[in-house]
Amino acid sequence: MASKKSAAAESPGLETHPSANLIDNNLHPDYLAATLSDDNATLSGYTPVPDGPVLPYPSLPTPIPIPIPTPIPGPIIPLPPLRICAAVSGKYSYSSASTPLNLLSVLVRVDVDRFYPQQRISIEVSRLFPRATTHIIAKVSSDQCLGYNQRRIEAAVTYRDGSAALLPGTQLVFEASRSGGSLTYNNYKLTISGGGATYSYKLQFQSIYFDSVDFEVDRVANAGSVVTTFDTTSHANKPADLAAETISLASVYQRAGFDVSMSPHTSVIPIADTGANGTWSDSEMHNAMQTYWQKFANKPQWSMWVLYAARHDSGRGLGGVMFDDIGGNHRQGTAIFTDSFIQDAPAGDAQAAAWRQRMVFWTAVHEMGHAFNLAHAWQKALGVVQGAPGDPWIPLANEPEARSFMNYPFRVSGGQSSFFANFRFRFSDDELIFMRHAPRRFVQMGNSNWFENHGFEAPDLIRPGSAWQLSIRPNRLQNSYSFLEPVVMELKLQNVGQQAVAIDEHLLQDGQHVSILIQREGGDARLWRPMISRCHQEHTAALPAGAAIYGAHTISTTTSGWLIDQPGFYKVQAALDLGHEVVVSNVLRLYVAMSGSAEENRLAADYFTEDVARVLAFGGAPALPTATDTLQELVARCPKTVAALHAKVALATPQLHDYKVLEQNSGQEGLVIGTLKQDPKATAKTRQVLLDDTELAADTLGHIGYFSALNHLADVLKIDGDNKGAKEVMSATVTCMKQRKILPAVVDDAERKTAKLK
Repeated sequence: MASKKSAAAESPGLETHPSANLIDNNLHPDYLAATLSDDNATLSGYTPVPDGPVLPYPSLPTPIPIPIPTPIPGPIIPLPPLRICAAVSGKYSYSSASTPLNLLSVLVRVDVDRFYPQQRISIEVSRLFPRATTHIIAKVSSDQCLGYNQRRIEAAVTYRDGSAALLPGTQLVFEASRSGGSLTYNNYKLTISGGGATYSYKLQFQSIYFDSVDFEVDRVANAGSVVTTFDTTSHANKPADLAAETISLASVYQRAGFDVSMSPHTSVIPIADTGANGTWSDSEMHNAMQTYWQKFANKPQWSMWVLYAARHDSGRGLGGVMFDDIGGNHRQGTAIFTDSFIQDAPAGDAQAAAWRQRMVFWTAVHEMGHAFNLAHAWQKALGVVQGAPGDPWIPLANEPEARSFMNYPFRVSGGQSSFFANFRFRFSDDELIFMRHAPRRFVQMGNSNWFENHGFEAPDLIRPGSAWQLSIRPNRLQNSYSFLEPVVMELKLQNVGQQAVAIDEHLLQDGQHVSILIQREGGDARLWRPMISRCHQEHTAALPAGAAIYGAHTISTTTSGWLIDQPGFYKVQAALDLGHEVVVSNVLRLYVAMSGSAEENRLAADYFTEDVARVLAFGGAPALPTATDTLQELVARCPKTVAALHAKVALATPQLHDYKVLEQNSGQEGLVIGTLKQDPKATAKTRQVLLDDTELAADTLGHIGYFSALNHLADVLKIDGDNKGAKEVMSATVTCMKQRKILPAVVDDAERKTAKLK
């Protein structure tokens, strides 16, 4: 493989991150530049403006007598003390190297002014020996300007993570002052008390930003225009006092508190004549991100990849996606699909071009927000169950009406027009507190898994008399599983009310609304999240009373690897966020059997890895050769096992059609999109796996996964011109559906498709 730098097909002409054109901070309505003490209220009438009042001064006799008499005759009007303090928000540090075996470092983030102040102070403390870390957040209770650039801020601790003994205090005082004739701050001090002792640290100012982050923006050649800036005046649907300026991806995140650098390695990924279909599957995107991103590394880093592509395989209904499964580290890359519903301006919109540009810009910031570990505004309550062991973050409430980058414009009351009429191109206060002050492992790309560190609404908060019933179930007679077998569960959401209710058809499948808790009996509860989260165009339809929608997920594996990897009993429960309420499912008990052979035991260590989990989840991943080799070994050594059936399906799927890969451009610098050609034998292999034992395949893959795989196989055969083979597959599908008593409407759809195959 070529090096990341040499592989980058850089195009100097690609303007993916032109400079923003921002108004001066002091003129921005959302910027707080300084603090004026209440004692200075009398000064407000003497602001030096043209033709305005001036400060009063005593009258002197004319002519002035020489020498000047003492005291000076006439009334003397005393001036109030000058109590004006400049902004202090930013990052400060302390380090002590008094002994190399007791090295203590302190980072302090002060957030009381500049853009969107949250009135918080957070502190990170790290001690080298004995090794310990802690993180606290305090809410400001008093902010005093005691003189010209003499400021004292008091705060009370509200959150603690890590070793309490390292920083036991409950009250903070941050002081900024000037001395030695300086007009600006040159002394900073932090005092912590209330824990039995008082600690003081002399701080050094580091930056007005809380952290530094790097964005690399690339695009595929057929992605069209890349929107990384937006003129806030270009569309009339906006707040009346919105600042008139051109903002950028960088400026949005700078105002959120980050020192953003835009990577110079901006590239266009060319599409060679390789037979690629021009759209992207999940595993192809995963492969591309690993291969192409200039700074990709299997480690946490403040760096993110942003790719503009035309369209996802799932169609125009997917506007963007945040990938959180690159290697062993997550939340590092995002993709924006420019040929999607985000281009569909409302009918009759007089400024359709500006509407489209705003939506592409909004989508990019939204998906990048997920990489900072932000949830959707309406689903913040989905996360680690409150009070569960290891629950590390402040429980968050949903914000379904928030005018934030993390909400969907069409979800608020009044729809998109209402959203943008009050949208100020910012994140909500709760989101800013999380980004700026949460323990950095929660926020940093490549660190804690997406959605892992947000709250989770408890079942007792469900509204009584709900119209919904959520069920989690396997579609098999026995709720028991073989060793190594991936566990697939089906979700059913039924309208148990008395009237039809509008519902989003993607609700159970898109990965954004469902959380599942899995507990091995005798162990801790662990949170399942899907490998990938999709931002779909909303498709609501009226669900009649008594009717249901369905979804299915492989719950054995999550973004951090395997959750079900040992024999024994497990309890499983799902929760679904509907925005206005959280619906909790039944508790399901399942059993995983002991290993059936020495071969399975020998393979287990290589099998229960994150990469194998990804290959199974994505239906194949050629970019993960070690995991692919493990699955091939499983098929060879344990061909009759149920786990081998899953492996065979995953290994064959990329071979059913031409599969896009990024590869070195022969004889030239850079990469091109190449194609792994279809394997003519793959269809026969897949057909054999799926149809040799339909009951076994349907049991282990689940109804939704199994019939989807059969449907996909029929489509491949039809495209290849084998209508007879496609019809045979669909006929077998219909027979199996009827035997397993699938919903009549689903059977009817399959029969209609079968009838069309000549």
